[in-house]
Order: sequence, then C-alpha cells, then structure tokens
Amino acid sequence: MGIAPSFRFQTSASPMHHFIMLRSQLMDSDMDYERPNVETIKCVVVGDNAVGKTRLICARACNATLTQYQLLATHVPTVWAIDQYRVCQEVLERSRDVVDDVSVSLRLWDTFGDHHKDRRFAYGRSDVVVLCFSIANPNSLHHVKTMWYPEIKHFCPRAPVILVGCQLDLRYADLEAVNRARRPLARPIKSNEILAPEKGREVAKELGVPYYETSVVAQFGVKDVFDNAIRAALISRRHLQFWKSHLRNVQRPLLQAPFLPPKPPPPIITVPAPPSSTEEHPGRLLEDPLCADVILVLQERQRLFAHKIYLATASSKFYDLFLMDLGPEEEEEEGAKKEEEEGRPRRAPPLCGRDLLMRAASFDVCESSEGEATGPACGPAPATGP
Repeated sequence: MGIAPSFRFQTSASPMHHFIMLRSQLMDSDMDYERPNVETIKCVVVGDNAVGKTRLICARACNATLTQYQLLATHVPTVWAIDQYRVCQEVLERSRDVVDDVSVSLRLWDTFGDHHKDRRFAYGRSDVVVLCFSIANPNSLHHVKTMWYPEIKHFCPRAPVILVGCQLDLRYADLEAVNRARRPLARPIKSNEILAPEKGREVAKELGVPYYETSVVAQFGVKDVFDNAIRAALISRRHLQFWKSHLRNVQRPLLQAPFLPPKPPPPIITVPAPPSSTEEHPGRLLEDPLCADVILVLQERQRLFAHKIYLATASSKFYDLFLMDLGPEEEEEEGAKKEEEEGRPRRAPPLCGRDLLMRAASFDVCESSEGEATGPACGPAPATGP
C-alpha cells in the first residue's frame, strides 16, 4: 500500500511513529462503514466547468472560505480528491454529522465538468447527486436539462437529485468591479445574464427535484445543500431498508431560508455651505439651493430655487397650489357614486391636476398689489341695503 505524500517519513520522527499514525487513520476512516448506527452517504457533485463545484465541496469538507476576488482568479479545472478522507483527519471529522437524530458520514465525490468525460465510476453506488449550475451562466442551467439530468438517470436512476444554483453572490455584486478584477481575456459577466431564483425553481419543478442556492463567499446555503442531500439519501434508503428504526424520523428536504443581500453603501449626501452673514437676504434664496423645496424652471434652461414658505406668504395662489392634493381622485369618485345612490344631486366633477395648476397659476386682478381692480373681474358687487 502506497503512503500519501503528506505522511512521508521525516528525520524528526521515527518511521514507526508515522506508520502507527497512518494505520490508525486508515482504520478510523474504515470504521464508519462498519458502525451499525452510522449511515455512510456517497454524494456525487456534477455540473459544467467553472460553476463552483469544487469550491462548494471544499467549503463543506474543509471549511474553506474565499473572497470574491480569489474566486475570480483564472479558472483551472480541478477535482477534489476522494482520498482526502484517508489522509486528512480534519476532513474525516468534518464528514461526520447528525441529521434528524441519525449519525451519518458524508463522502463527497467531485467530478470533471467536461461533457465528454466518462463519469460512470463516480456514479457507481451513489446515494445522492448534487447537480450544480451557475446563476451567472444561463448555458449551465440549460445543460442541466439537456445533458446532466439524463446522464444521472442513465447511470444511477434510483439516486435522488438536488439542484443547486452556485455563485449566488454575483446576483448582488458590482458587476463592473467584478469584470475589472477578472483576467483580461475572460468573458465579462453581463447583468442580463444573471438568473433570477424563479428560473432555477422552474427547472427544479420541471425535473421534480429540490432547489437550493449557495454562495461560498457569503457562506450561505452550504449546510442547507448537504444536510438536505443527506435527508434525500436517507429517505431513499429507508424505502429499501425499512427495518432500520432510526430512519423513521428523517424529514423530507426542507425549504431554504431566503438570502439576505448585503447592505448597500450609504448614500453620499452633500450639504451646500450656508451663505455668509453679509449675504443673508431673501434675494439670496433665489440663487442658493440650500434647503430649497421648490424649483422653478424657465424655458427648460433657467432654474430658480425657491421656498414654499416665501411663495405662500407672497401670494394666495401659491398658498392654494401647495395645499391642494394632486393625487388620484378615487375618493371623490366614490363619494359621487354614493351621492347618486342616495338620490342627492351630483356635484360638478372635480378639476383634474392640470386644470388646478392652470387655475392656480392664472393671475387674478383682484389680487393686484395696487388694489385697483374693479368690474366684473373682481366678481359681483356686494349687495347694498335699501
């Protein structure tokens, strides 16, 4: 039996010590298959190249965390070695878990994403298959239906399938910054190619499989995916090994809690400097946008900054204009219908927002500053007594 490179003999320790350590680890990894109440689950992870399969496996098996810019480095197709369960004690310990009061040992199998590769050995005796695609690559979701799912059903027709959308963090990332950080010849990620959650759920519903989303950067959904993959495998095993009483309480794959997007950066608020004490006069307010709540646009060019309090004080027309409600008149229409039902005479229809604006903007000679308006423009003269 060959010895793994990480356990080669060193001069600082005796060969017998290394042999004992290696033998104990090999025996410990094989004990999971012999324990009566420990269910060993073989989980095969498949999907297109560069969708995040290996990163997802490393996040579960090795608790590996990566930044978004580390994930954007040049992609080199890799496969996570299954013999890590024999040569690495930490990986073996992390493979053990308890799901629904059932002790399990999860063995993850990574695969190449090339379509022409022969994966029949990886599919052999698999308990569950995790089918991955990238939410930033619509073609990977298309290949789920046309290539991967038929292949899974061909080699392991009885194994349950879990559909997983990887790279969830790209849905909420700054794509311009992401594309700048990628290698020069890399295909840019376009915003119109980011898949919505409904697209993945639609395909999952069509295939009749559960659907989950993950992000290795945000450490979201990794535990959900593999815990529910274990549940699906245990339920399938319970149908064949019905005499195992400890499998009775296993639940079906659960729904995933929604992802909480990262907080957006706070808005940049610029407050203009207040005018100096020598320039504090009402005319200054027409040029300074400080605290202005009205903008008068003249011929689509000149902009005058004003304040409602000054305009309402200077003219009753502006006072009425700022107090009127320019929203929809559903309430008044309902009131008119109610009056018709009660038999009362219907009032004149209310003026629309444009008519109210035109009426308020018209100048009334009755309000001229000199008070010289007379005649019918000012309305009928008040009645005099006898």
